[in-house]
Amino acid sequence: MSAGIAPDGPHAGLGGLCEDIRGALEGWVPGMLGVHVHRSVSGPAEVARLVGAVADAAEITVLPGDGATARAELHTAAAGSFTAAAGRAGTDARAELAAVRAGCRRAAVALGLRVPVVL
Repeated sequence: MSAGIAPDGPHAGLGGLCEDIRGALEGWVPGMLGVHVHRSVSGPAEVARLVGAVADAAEITVLPGDGATARAELHTAAAGSFTAAAGRAGTDARAELAAVRAGCRRAAVALGLRVPVVL
């Protein structure tokens, strides 16, 4: 798989991508949207529920910055996370979760939050 889609390293694989998403959301979602982020997630299904809850909360919250873009990114990320969780034939869950992670990062940037660059 292309390193540009889902990098290898300390958080490689599905579990690592799920944890990356959870950790990134934990940094800003509770304070901004009031959504509780559990200390761990056990796979794509839990990530899908979390990202879906975040997208739903964004719909009823006044957001700073470009709220419309943030909402769109979160809804796209939620759809991708449910696709990854479904595990249908022909679906690359790792690539879907990498796209979810990128969408959550773009949503944070649209809200004016600083997002660290990880190489």
